[in-house]
Amino acid sequence: MAQSKVRSADAAPVASETAIDQSLPDAPSATQPIQSHSFGGTLATVGKTIGEDEWHFLKYPFQKSAIKWDILFLGATGVLIANDESVLHQVPASWHNTSITISNATLGATAATAGGIYLTGLITHNDHAEDTGIRTAEATIDSVILYGAAKAIFARQRPFTGQGEGKFFAGNWTNGSFPSGHAMFTWTIASTVAHEYHSPWLKVLMYGLATSVSTTRVTSREHFPSDVFVGSVLGYGVGAYVAHKEGPKTPSPHSQNRIKRVQNAILERVAIQ
Repeated sequence: MAQSKVRSADAAPVASETAIDQSLPDAPSATQPIQSHSFGGTLATVGKTIGEDEWHFLKYPFQKSAIKWDILFLGATGVLIANDESVLHQVPASWHNTSITISNATLGATAATAGGIYLTGLITHNDHAEDTGIRTAEATIDSVILYGAAKAIFARQRPFTGQGEGKFFAGNWTNGSFPSGHAMFTWTIASTVAHEYHSPWLKVLMYGLATSVSTTRVTSREHFPSDVFVGSVLGYGVGAYVAHKEGPKTPSPHSQNRIKRVQNAILERVAIQ
């Protein structure tokens, strides 16, 4: 009888442990492709997000609320195209190399600023800074896609190429002049960061850098004024849209009690696995 009680007492913990093990998710084995599955899921999510962004950009000009902006944008672009050659011929050729150096360095500085904000967020666990970096990357990808499509469609000749003066649908579609990529990407980054933060000084810095790039792309005689104008407007719009998009709101860890933080951490760990 005593031995039977001992066996029963020993069996109870074993049964309890078995029940707990059955209720917990299976631990991933070393042979399961966890990283590839997670990476694939991430790529699918990113692809869906970028696709939704591009679809929004395609639909926006046809909305009633956008008609007045379409008229202003197209009107200003038309005026600039009509005067592109005369304006560019007034730019001294001696400004070419210096302007190229400035535009390249300024674009790099703008991207470095956004990257620095993201890294600071990672180090200091600042959710807003991390989100700003992620949104900036998303907006930049959006701009790259729009830029590549526009460049291929319009195939505008670059200035002083010896093949004409800025004719549309007549240039090298892989190296088209319309719109300016430097201007578009810089304004995309600047707009995203400036809309994420309401600091006047940061806005002056980011928009100042973007304006510098736009100006030097003309003074370098690499682009016509209309190329720069369109790239700047599109970049600004892309950045503003992505910055104002509604995203998943996660409560700040500091606003939760310790039990809730542990619970969320466990749930996130299980979800990742």
